[in-house]
Amino acid sequence: MKVKTTVYIHHVQWSYEKIGTFQIFSVKLNDTDYRTYVGEQEIEIEVPDNYDPTAQQLAALQKEKEKAQEEFSKKVASINERISKLQAIEYTA
Repeated sequence: MKVKTTVYIHHVQWSYEKIGTFQIFSVKLNDTDYRTYVGEQEIEIEVPDNYDPTAQQLAALQKEKEKAQEEFSKKVASINERISKLQAIEYTA
């Protein structure tokens, strides 16, 4: 299956670069001190007829889940460390 879309070409050159690059965006962006609009082009992309994004979506969700678990584990470890430090302080009333 062929998919047609319009892309917007911009020239991007940061102040520390000697040579800029041409980059393609899905939208026309405003000109800035480092980016200028060059033009638009309609392109055609070949996509498999039976394309199914499910496997990629599952992989992305698995990565997101792993990141969340890692952040949760770090937070729990931080809380446990604070609890341990408070419990180590001798309480006298």
